[in-house]
Amino acid sequence: MCVICKKFKKGTITADEARDELEQQMEYLSEEHIEEIEHMIFEAEDTYDYMMERKLTKADFGEEDDYPLEEDLHEEEVWDDEDE
Repeated sequence: MCVICKKFKKGTITADEARDELEQQMEYLSEEHIEEIEHMIFEAEDTYDYMMERKLTKADFGEEDDYPLEEDLHEEEVWDDEDE
């Protein structure tokens, strides 16, 4: 595994930084591995774009997460003794 792959998979460099390092090291890498790195970068960017689009869409339509509100977590049932 090359240095670019190691750094990128660890998360220590961004897609842009990986692309820059790829340009600097292209002459030392095989064509096949260059394609693998490019695919890895494109896949990461697509995933990021998808997640950002999904986040924006949820915010635009006012959708909320399925988590209960904090005050709902503290509600207690009150029993009415008259019903028994």
